[in-house]
Amino acid sequence: MAFTSTDLTNVEQAIMSLGTGDAVVQVTFGNGYSVRYREADMDKLIQLRSLIQRETAGVHRRVYASNAGRCRS
Repeated sequence: MAFTSTDLTNVEQAIMSLGTGDAVVQVTFGNGYSVRYREADMDKLIQLRSLIQRETAGVHRRVYASNAGRCRS
């Protein structure tokens, strides 16, 4: 799934809501898929935020061992 900056904003808002006392939050992603999270799921939300941050920043790149460290002419 390709994440968007809106997905990141939604996850960050969910983290804030859980952190300020909401018992349950719902995050809806750009593809229409929704997930409910509880306070016990905070670690999952934080991991998801990190993943979305990497993907939306373009940091998440695949490196193939056969091409690592080699330049093509």
